[in-house]
Amino acid sequence: KKERFFFDDVEIKITPTVGLFITMNPGYAGRTELPENLKALFRPCAMVVPDFELIAEIMLVAEGYIDARILARKFLTLYTLCKELLSKQDHYDWGLRAIKSVLVVAGSLKRGDRGRPEDQVLMRALRDFNTPKIVTDDVPIFMGLIGDLFPALDVPRKRDMDFEACVKQSVLDLGLQAEDGFVLKVVQLEELIHVRHSVFVIGNAGTGKSKILRSLNRTYQNMKKKPLWQDLNPKAVTNDELFGYINPATREWKDGLFSCIMRDLANISNESPKWIVLDGDIDPMWIESLNTVMDDNK
Repeated sequence: KKERFFFDDVEIKITPTVGLFITMNPGYAGRTELPENLKALFRPCAMVVPDFELIAEIMLVAEGYIDARILARKFLTLYTLCKELLSKQDHYDWGLRAIKSVLVVAGSLKRGDRGRPEDQVLMRALRDFNTPKIVTDDVPIFMGLIGDLFPALDVPRKRDMDFEACVKQSVLDLGLQAEDGFVLKVVQLEELIHVRHSVFVIGNAGTGKSKILRSLNRTYQNMKKKPLWQDLNPKAVTNDELFGYINPATREWKDGLFSCIMRDLANISNESPKWIVLDGDIDPMWIESLNTVMDDNK
């Protein structure tokens, strides 16, 4: 209950309303461990795994669903089974962040199609927003799981034929063949961009990642949306050159490439799509610095 105390030979006034909390995640590249001498000053406490089903149920109710409890259970069962039965891919994520984004989609689908039964709306959201990221070998298993959880339901995909026609034209403009599979990927990318403001397009070399991005960008041009495209390779420069740093001598802030591009695009006030394309290997050293930018809360 002292009001002043000595800490490292300095007398300090105690403010009872101030607390310090440090969140340390499991160590992996890109996350630094807390040094031992600091660790000794803090009291550790363990975290409990959140109750996903309750979170899903509350979010479904907030999005306007009536049968939220049953649907939340189906939702979580699907994700648990996916985690156990599908192959282990680096880009698969069946955690809370993935659950949250699909719930947001399910809400917008529900509001856009009020007459449709809720289980059909949720099934469509789960199917259409997970299929793009599932590798070909896993697709039959995933479709089987959805078929088991929502028996005898076959909801057609929501398609915008005008948009697909525009995509086909844009693909031809770029001198490519408008294959159905390719056009589908472009449409799926467009759907994902509606839900998430930050999207990964991943795959091996030569699988058409850049062309899919170019095709969607060209489609926007043809739709007179005036898209902006800025790309850079994050691995070609150091982290300081990418994000900026404080000059140790003068203590002034120097902008990096990414921060310059971000600021320039943010200063353009029109509604056109603005893309920053980070074209290079995914690597925890630079991607960790973008966590808060890519998060749902922006």
